[in-house]
Amino acid sequence: MTEDRRNAILERDWGDVWETLPGAPPLIPRPKTAQLTLRIPTQLLARIKAVAAARSLPYHALSRAWIIEALRSSAPPINSALAEEPQVEQLNIKLDSDTLDGLKDRADQVRRPYHRLAREWIEAALTREEKSLGIDPTRNGRPTIKELMVFLLHSPGRQGDDAIRGMTRLQKLLFVIEQRLAEEHSNFYAYDYGPYSDQVPDAVEALKLAGFLRGSEGVKAQRPSFAEMVASAEQRSGPGINEEFALSERGHQAAERLRQSSRAYSQLSVYIREIRKEWDTPQLDELVDRVYADWPSYADKSLIREEVAARSAARRRP
Repeated sequence: MTEDRRNAILERDWGDVWETLPGAPPLIPRPKTAQLTLRIPTQLLARIKAVAAARSLPYHALSRAWIIEALRSSAPPINSALAEEPQVEQLNIKLDSDTLDGLKDRADQVRRPYHRLAREWIEAALTREEKSLGIDPTRNGRPTIKELMVFLLHSPGRQGDDAIRGMTRLQKLLFVIEQRLAEEHSNFYAYDYGPYSDQVPDAVEALKLAGFLRGSEGVKAQRPSFAEMVASAEQRSGPGINEEFALSERGHQAAERLRQSSRAYSQLSVYIREIRKEWDTPQLDELVDRVYADWPSYADKSLIREEVAARSAARRRP
């Protein structure tokens, strides 16, 4: 563009045609979708999953639909008790950019943080769905393996130490706790070394990522190394007798917040403390033998069933 042309454009009065001029394109292309990350209580996530399962829908998609529906219907905020509960779970919801903008605008109008408004809308829609489907929300409030593990590691053992040594001991103690709680649907199944649950190593990894286990540093920015992936696979495949599991200071603080969040959790913490005192014997063999004796159906596939039986028989001899 010549200097004369540029000066002509700058000096012209554009008032009569200003409204007809096209808008300037954005400097950076805007993404079509955005992610809304919500922190919610564990029990609320369990309730969402239960309703999603009843409707045969992915729970992320169902949560997104509830937000869009509330936005279109101008749903008001609600007086929620969520702020009083530990928000330890993460719910990631993909929204288109216009929907996220609409959520933020509505939150600004009602003077609410938009994350809080989204949680309140989800809670309100969830309550309506549970009523429509005839789902009792209290049945979906069962403690998760992760919560049981936090309370277990928050309880001192017989020697006064809260650490638990070995994946086998951790699996068996969590199994006993679950069985004593009279769970209708067990997370455990018969495996190579007795009762086993895939959720236990998953919970260990989740607590490590959160920085709740001693020696963990929270979420890492980089991808795990090959050696770390091999170590994780070995931990899942074998009995794991050497690893030590103990809460960090941050983990103990989280356990205390969870314990104080409700009367039910407070009672659960006391109950798990008593179970650990009773079952967490110094010798791992004693714990394994007792589990096999009390729940024989979970020992059907065990590779050490005969060894345990011989050990138990020898113990009974005068």
